[in-house]
Amino acid sequence: MSTLHSISIKGFKSISHIENLPLGPINVLIGPNGSGKSNFIGVFSFLNAIHSEHLQQYVIRAGGADKVLHYGAKETEELIVRLSFEEKSYKYEIRLKATDADALYVDALRMELEGTQSEHPRYQSGQSFDSTSSDEVELPSLPEAPQLENDIKNPLDSWRLYHFHDTSSGSSMKKTADLNDNRFFRPDGANLAPFLYYLHEKHESSYSLIRRTVQRVAPFFDDFALAPQQLNEDKIRLEWRHKGTDAYFDAASLSDGSLRFIALATLLLQPESHRPSVILLDEPELGLHPYAITMLASLLKQAAAQTQIILATQSPFLLDHFEPEDVLVADRVNGQTQLTRLDTPSLETWLQDYSLGQLWEKNEIGGRPAPEELG
Repeated sequence: MSTLHSISIKGFKSISHIENLPLGPINVLIGPNGSGKSNFIGVFSFLNAIHSEHLQQYVIRAGGADKVLHYGAKETEELIVRLSFEEKSYKYEIRLKATDADALYVDALRMELEGTQSEHPRYQSGQSFDSTSSDEVELPSLPEAPQLENDIKNPLDSWRLYHFHDTSSGSSMKKTADLNDNRFFRPDGANLAPFLYYLHEKHESSYSLIRRTVQRVAPFFDDFALAPQQLNEDKIRLEWRHKGTDAYFDAASLSDGSLRFIALATLLLQPESHRPSVILLDEPELGLHPYAITMLASLLKQAAAQTQIILATQSPFLLDHFEPEDVLVADRVNGQTQLTRLDTPSLETWLQDYSLGQLWEKNEIGGRPAPEELG
């Protein structure tokens, strides 16, 4: 696993400047609405879009470069992201600038091993990779240092923001899916059925663990009923069996919380070889029963032993399951996002009588709306 050691961000949305923010195996962001939690998580999706050659699509969806840059291009001439990885002291830096057409282009990209920066001069700051003449950036490969590319670029390609909020009748998790759509678990769970079918056929131990975990949260659940459709063997739909009956039910018969938990369990219990190096989650507790939230916390901790976790939450109950060192508090000060990591020594006296969630609700650790925000 390529573990992120720290991140620096300059000029991304509400983030004016964050310098060398340490990242641990699990990072839980708390803060009021509008504090910038989602923007911090969005940095990782932004980097993934760049390395997947979808930069301009990202910018268009965001509403243009002015919406991506902190207070627009007039205020922020350059967007910079720096990453450091624990393995072999790898470092990564990317710089982007706005075009007159309200797009972004990569002005400079640098990937290096500590002490070997001069060996790759065409990746130094100042070397331009201009994307203004095409729809997307095609970032250069590193033929001189393939290990750098494997250890830095490949993990970036795998970063995805997962959210399983949509459990409406039109949810992609409830629809028929392509049987072979199973190379990775999609961020919205659209290939939940084919991915579970793949695990059942090729990774039985992971599949069984997912099944048993779902049973703990939904005792009525017996097993998934996964098979290609009889009239179209290239398609599959999520079906399941209720304990004590031979009848089959589809995903529409599951509660919203049960369906979301199935997706979360699939994400966090899939084989390590299939997981992204960083899992990003925005309010994964949405719609879950308190016991399911307790199980979710356990799954997150378990997954964090092999995969770095970054998640934002609004749930004091979920927060109660983590240590202060796991928590990043987001506050918006003078229109800028500030992130502060908690530490146990400073909270030791408080924690004798209160949980972390209670301290958050009492506004003893920050991350609550300021009085002026409450009106």
